[in-house]
Amino acid sequence: MTNMKRAFYILTLLLILAILSLAIFQFITRQMQKQTSPNVFTPTHLAGGFIVDTPARAMNAAANGIQVVFEYGQPPARNSTLGQKLQSLHMKVIDGYISSMLHYYECHRIKVLNLSVPQWSQYCHGDYYPYLSNEHVLLNTIATHLKQVKDNPLVIGYWVLDDWVSQDAGSAGQILIDIHKLIQQYTPERPAICGFGGQIEPGINSGWSDWIADNFSPQGCDNVGLYIYVAVLPDTVPTPAQNTYDWSMSRLLPTIFASLEKRGWDITKEPLIGIGQAFGGPRNNTHFYSVTPTAKDIEIQSKSFCEYGASALVFYGWDNTEFGPTGLTPMNSTEIQKGIRNGIAACRLYWNTHR
Repeated sequence: MTNMKRAFYILTLLLILAILSLAIFQFITRQMQKQTSPNVFTPTHLAGGFIVDTPARAMNAAANGIQVVFEYGQPPARNSTLGQKLQSLHMKVIDGYISSMLHYYECHRIKVLNLSVPQWSQYCHGDYYPYLSNEHVLLNTIATHLKQVKDNPLVIGYWVLDDWVSQDAGSAGQILIDIHKLIQQYTPERPAICGFGGQIEPGINSGWSDWIADNFSPQGCDNVGLYIYVAVLPDTVPTPAQNTYDWSMSRLLPTIFASLEKRGWDITKEPLIGIGQAFGGPRNNTHFYSVTPTAKDIEIQSKSFCEYGASALVFYGWDNTEFGPTGLTPMNSTEIQKGIRNGIAACRLYWNTHR
């Protein structure tokens, strides 16, 4: 009987140790997953805004519910005037330096390769950074930047990819993987956000081309940001009727999802960030304009993003050199401001009821 009890105790002890080992293994696995696939947007479901690059814009954005600002170029230092204002407003920064450098690298690459790119001047405007002569130089430049900003408490992630050109489709895919490795080396807690652009076209037409997704890979992107705006129109075209556009993106989003999923995208592993239009009016130094969304349009687009699984809602934008002097933004349009506030409210209601 004593031997049987001893055997029972040993088996019980082994079972307890096995359960503890499994619990520890699961904990370590979760921590590793967090390190390899960081995501600062869930479960907090943050609201963000692009090019909030002055204290006045920061105050306006905060007043309209924005918590995270996306900045191209160098992010604000914590002791700068903008950095201090952001801290006082409890706002954080998505650093867009990498996407800027990748853009300049691509412009130089296109020029050197003499690729036939009819829209080169529109996409690039010029070869402003010819020193970005090869991928090695680009990666070294990015590594230097990451070391410079790793202790900046404002920065919580990186915007690493923006517009691309069809004649060079997919050429950033491996570079983004290499960039992601650098981010993991220097700031593994910060996600790499890859942006992909679509257009809302008249009716329920899909303003998307499959090649745009060629730069995506799960190894290069921790988050997918979809920025979707109405296509620009010649200034000779009258403003379309209000019901011309499907702001719910009911056909467009499934089309984009299908393209990304073919390349390995899983929304549960690389969460979606919906980036809606919050601007309108004439384009600077051109004969084109952007249709200005109404508050209801912005709300519909925002809610649709969240219903399709977006874990964060972002708006473009508070400033852009392409906006004309009479352009409308959250800085001067109460209608756009109302749309942003209502869009955020609609998403928060959806998130709270679909946890």
